[in-house]
Amino acid sequence: MKKYIIFCGYAGLKGSLILAERYYDDLCRYFNKIYLESIKKHIGDCGYYGRYLSPIYNDRADERPVNINNIFAGFSGEMVDVAEGGILKALYMYAKSRNCGFEIEIKKISTIQICIEICEYFGINIYRLLSEGKIIISEDPISDCNYLNKNGVVAQIIGNLTQGNDKLIMDKENIEFVNRPVQDEIFKVINDEREDTVGN
Repeated sequence: MKKYIIFCGYAGLKGSLILAERYYDDLCRYFNKIYLESIKKHIGDCGYYGRYLSPIYNDRADERPVNINNIFAGFSGEMVDVAEGGILKALYMYAKSRNCGFEIEIKKISTIQICIEICEYFGINIYRLLSEGKIIISEDPISDCNYLNKNGVVAQIIGNLTQGNDKLIMDKENIEFVNRPVQDEIFKVINDEREDTVGN
């Protein structure tokens, strides 16, 4: 049975927050402060995965936030953390470990506009940037996405696994091969010790 790839969360959001905080003064010369601070507000209000509060509690501030781990606990399929190196590294390493390939549509990966613009400012790839998200390998992706979205998690079907070893990004008529991952894009900007940066 065909296996599909679901991405939960937003590409590069965690890395973008770190860059926004460390280079706030520099970025404020280029971006409106309110626009820049919307990253922190989004994470504070919604977490890294979407609407942090369950939809039924959105108008009830007295309710406790949903435990994100409880939401993901309902899946029996494989899950992969998206962290250092971003979503492309997570996909590459997963496919390599399973001796398979994949085809994804890059534009279906959820992003936040200010994060895209920060990455453009620094000249880095948002899909190879430090993230906090999950990949779910699913045989019933529509039902799984419906469940996740209902519980406040942003989830998109971005592609599928393939039997060959090619790891491909499909963009209309263009095809791009995903190369072996190197260091996280954030280290092109930040020169601190790795643990100090990634651990934030």
